[in-house]
Parts: sequence; structure tokens; C-alpha cells
Amino acid sequence: MLKSKSSKPRVIIGLDPGLSATGYGIVRKGQCIDYGIIKSDRQKPLAERINQISHALQKKINQHSPTVCAIETLFFKKESARSVIHSAHLRGALFFLLYKKKIPIVEITPARIKKALTGNGRASKPQIKFMVKNIFHLANELNEHASDALAVAYTFSLMDTEINLKSRY
Repeated sequence: MLKSKSSKPRVIIGLDPGLSATGYGIVRKGQCIDYGIIKSDRQKPLAERINQISHALQKKINQHSPTVCAIETLFFKKESARSVIHSAHLRGALFFLLYKKKIPIVEITPARIKKALTGNGRASKPQIKFMVKNIFHLANELNEHASDALAVAYTFSLMDTEINLKSRY
């Protein structure tokens, strides 16, 4: 497991980056302590939308002081090239923000996340959402993006391989 630099418990921020809505989920000691989505204004230019999301995420980072970020690897099915490029721009900005905050980033494949939560690497979005709600005992409605962010954070919490922090900077 990724070891924290201090004696404080590891805080994992899971991210599901999307230009319209970026999901985030924050997990400490196996418990969900915060989750939600950050939306951007579709009417604004790309750079401003990326700034909106980055600024809001920075506030969450400052609030919870995560020690690691788990993020799903970039994966698109039948999306337009424009959508993929916009998502890649956002990911780059978020990676830079995390780098500046000295938060290591671990990418996890969608299949690994699905398998960790359901035992099936081809599980559906509703199955993932169901498992996330049950694992974290969430009674409220859960947005798909927040669910995905919590799923990736949870998957990282289960990983048992040692990751060298120095290789991430």
C-alpha cells in the first residue's frame, strides 16, 4: 500500500474527471468522508471551465488534505474526438494541480475497479453504484460521477502492492 509520509491516516481522493461534471470521493480509514460533483458552465470557454473545476477541486484538497489520488485510466467508448481531447485537457490540469500539491496519482483501469467492487470486470454502472452505496452506507441519492470517484478510491484502498512515492514526482 502507499504509505503516508506522516502518522496521520491516509486520505484518498478518488476522481472521475469530466468537463461537464467531475466526480470526487474522499475516503479515510475505509469510510467515505465527502463526495459530490463539480460542474462547469457549458456556456463558458474551455479554459474557464477547466479553471472552474480545478479551483473547486483545490478547495476540496485544502479542506481534506488527501495523501493520494486514485483516478480511473482514460477510457472512452464511441465518444467524439472533441470530447476525448477536452477530457484530456481537464485531466492534464488536474494532474498538474495534484503535482503542485505533492499528491501522488495512481491510475486504475475500469475493469479493475469493477472487479474490485463486484467480482466482475464487466459490471454495469448501476451495479457499481449499488455496491458503492452499500460499501459506504450511503442513503442519499448518488450521482454517477460521484459513485465512480468513490469506486476508484475504494479500489485503491484495497490494493496491496507497495508503490514508491518517489517515482511519482
